[in-house]
Amino acid sequence: MSTVPAPDPPKLWLLRAAKALVVFVYIVVLVNLVLLTLGFVLQLFGASTDAEFTRWVYRNVGRIMEPFRGMFPSRASDQSVLDVSLLFAMVVYSLVGLAVHALVTWLTDRIVARRRLQHVAVASAQAPGGPAISSPGPPHEPTGPVGR
Repeated sequence: MSTVPAPDPPKLWLLRAAKALVVFVYIVVLVNLVLLTLGFVLQLFGASTDAEFTRWVYRNVGRIMEPFRGMFPSRASDQSVLDVSLLFAMVVYSLVGLAVHALVTWLTDRIVARRRLQHVAVASAQAPGGPAISSPGPPHEPTGPVGR
């Protein structure tokens, strides 16, 4: 007898779509954090703007830094620049990244729990004798003496 897997319930699809969206946001936050870190290090060490890579990093950091621009004064000496606003943006993006990571983990746990419930329901429906009541907890330990 062949078994056809039951279609995923709508809530599971919704959780998967939400997870995909959150993972996309997570990737964007991480890329922004990497760019901010590169920009901070390049400014700190006084990287030359003659290099195309340095100009590319500075252009992208400029877009990411718009909400934080001018919050704190920058400190410059010779060629080195300590941009405290950029450092603050890195902290904020790190906190946002941690929050989004927690959300990805939570959504993954919810998806796994839903799938487990679905598999239990399918298995109990296919079991001989009809559906059985299953407890989500761990299996029960024997209460009698062991080894007799």
